Amino acid sequence: MQEKEVDLRDYVRVIKKRKKTILLLFLVAVIATAGVNFFLPPVYEVTLAMKIGDIIDVDTLERELIESPIAASQFLEGPQILLETIKELKLPYTLEEFRKKILIEPVRETEDLVQVRVEVNSSGEAVSIANYLGAKLLERHKEIKKLYESKETILVRYDEQIKQTNEELGEISMSKEEILAKYDEQIRQINDELDKIDTSKETILAKYDEQIRQINEELDEIDTSKETILAGYDENIQSMNNQLTLLKNEIDEAKKEMVKMEVSLEALSVDVENKMKNSESLSEAEANMLIGRLNNMRSRWENYRGDVSEGRRRYDTLLEELRGIQFEKTEFEQTKDRRYDTLLEELRGIQFEKTEFEQTKDRRYDTLSGELRGVEQEKVKFQKTKVQRYDILIGQLRQSQMEKTRLERVDSVKMYNTEILVTPEEPNIPVRPNKLLNILVAAVVSLIIGLGLVFSLEYFQKAD
Repeated sequence: MQEKEVDLRDYVRVIKKRKKTILLLFLVAVIATAGVNFFLPPVYEVTLAMKIGDIIDVDTLERELIESPIAASQFLEGPQILLETIKELKLPYTLEEFRKKILIEPVRETEDLVQVRVEVNSSGEAVSIANYLGAKLLERHKEIKKLYESKETILVRYDEQIKQTNEELGEISMSKEEILAKYDEQIRQINDELDKIDTSKETILAKYDEQIRQINEELDEIDTSKETILAGYDENIQSMNNQLTLLKNEIDEAKKEMVKMEVSLEALSVDVENKMKNSESLSEAEANMLIGRLNNMRSRWENYRGDVSEGRRRYDTLLEELRGIQFEKTEFEQTKDRRYDTLLEELRGIQFEKTEFEQTKDRRYDTLSGELRGVEQEKVKFQKTKVQRYDILIGQLRQSQMEKTRLERVDSVKMYNTEILVTPEEPNIPVRPNKLLNILVAAVVSLIIGLGLVFSLEYFQKAD
């Protein structure tokens, strides 16, 4: 920090020591610059801006620029115009010197503007040059309009254009009505078909619903009758099973009695046989009684056997009837189930057909609705297009009529002329030289050079 303070003090010391040198250089530079600026001739700048006019195309009646800004600039910068300007205004310049003093160019970001900038030593001379060049361009454009524009021809073309526009307007009105009528007819037909779809859809769906209702009723009847008939079969089967049980019990009881009688008969037979062996001790009456008992028992046994056989026969008959009833029940159940399944299949088929029909009709309805929207959109778009075209033609018709009326009142040469937008004015202050700025620049530069010089001298002195 101390080292830096010493260095700054040295700089201040050097400046104080050699301040006369710095001041001398400063004064010399300022005085010299002021003298030079005093003796330099002033330069005045004048600007003129022109808008290029339009010319009417006889064939199309369209307005277009008389010439482009670039062509206008090239015309004014041409040697012939520049030499005429020097000669007419008696300017003390050669062609090359005069070229350097004017700048003619199109105005940026515009299509029909030309700017003329003149920089000379006399303000009056600058204004005269700008006005002369502007006048030459105006004169040139008037000649072009006279050459290419014919009032009578343009008026005839306007009449033709107005006639054609009126005819096209009439055609638009007629064709618009016809085409709109076609669109309305298409819309009506689609709406009729949509109504038919709605009507037929409701009718056919009602038929499907009626078929479904009938099948459901028949299915319900099958369920009801099936339960009733099966209950009857079950009741018969239960009754037969009860009879079979009773018969089986009777047969079993008869068999038990037969077994008992067989035992009794066998015992009686043995007793009779033993007593017959001792027939001397038996009387004829006793023998007859024993034989009668034996025959009676045999007769009872035969009766029981007959009862068992009859019971077996009745049992087999009932069993066969039971099997028949069970078979009939099974057959009935299968028949009803097959009918039920058939009806159920028919029901599913009808429901599927109904669903398919609804989907088909809905798809057709959606297709027609889409077509209807498309036709309506086309109709609206057509109306908008025709209205837009009609409005455009009306605008063109009015424009043509206005242009024709205007042309009938004035000459075509005076219409859409090239005109001066910015008139050149004589400047009071020159653009160059800028004396104050030049003196300030010289002062700053001289101070910088002076400081550099004294520090260099001090450095070399210390080195020696």
